[in-house]
Amino acid sequence: MEDSLKGKIRQMMHEDSETLVRSLEREDGVLELKMGLDSGKFDVHNAISEDDDLKQELEDLIRKFYPEKKEFTEEDVDDVFDEDEYKAQSSAVRRSSVVEEVIPPENFSHVVGEIYRSSFPRPENFAFLQKRIKLKSILVLIPEEYPQENREFMEDAGIKLFQVGMSGNKEPFVNIPSDILTRALEVAINPANHPILIHCNRGKHRTGCLVGCIRRLQNWSLTMIFDEYRRFAFPKARALDQQFIEMYDDHVIKKNAHENNWLPIKW
Repeated sequence: MEDSLKGKIRQMMHEDSETLVRSLEREDGVLELKMGLDSGKFDVHNAISEDDDLKQELEDLIRKFYPEKKEFTEEDVDDVFDEDEYKAQSSAVRRSSVVEEVIPPENFSHVVGEIYRSSFPRPENFAFLQKRIKLKSILVLIPEEYPQENREFMEDAGIKLFQVGMSGNKEPFVNIPSDILTRALEVAINPANHPILIHCNRGKHRTGCLVGCIRRLQNWSLTMIFDEYRRFAFPKARALDQQFIEMYDDHVIKKNAHENNWLPIKW
């Protein structure tokens, strides 16, 4: 079985090397799906580390794609939605669940009033969002297409989807545009959309920036805002995110919010 796994890896090296390199950043379940497997039994990374020849071949391949440092690809893992990873994680939870459970999404938390935050919801989270939270809306901050399975769930549950796609704040030239953040805030703090769930991919950086700006509308101190941001973003808190929260021009959102009686946000 292990030999067939190594054969699959070598086959991908020749036929789809870019996908293989990107997938090596992911969990074993994702690698299985990329290779057309779905057993939950393979320890892919361990198999690679035990074969010196295969390990060297992969290291040489990785250097072709990333001749400089690799940190930026690891950083992108949190920002880019990967449908294979989404399916693999959900499949792993389903295999481990003997009875039906009501499971919240990862990084789930109450923000204020009927505003909630989390990472990307998966099918095992749907019952929690529908029955426990009784969601009316979901605000998603990723630019990628929303999964069909999630759309079907929302349609059946009568949940409205708002998508305000944005890239995360990253060196050297990628920043969240203030006007896009303002559009997201207009959706998030409008009571007509509550109860609402805000999420990006991991529920850390873009969600953290949006929640940080909500806290500014609540007149929280920057010390409190940054402390909350770092708790959810750990261990990958970004200085640029905290700078963005501090420098965000809230003039327009405050004007619109007061005109529509959205402020103060009720606990």
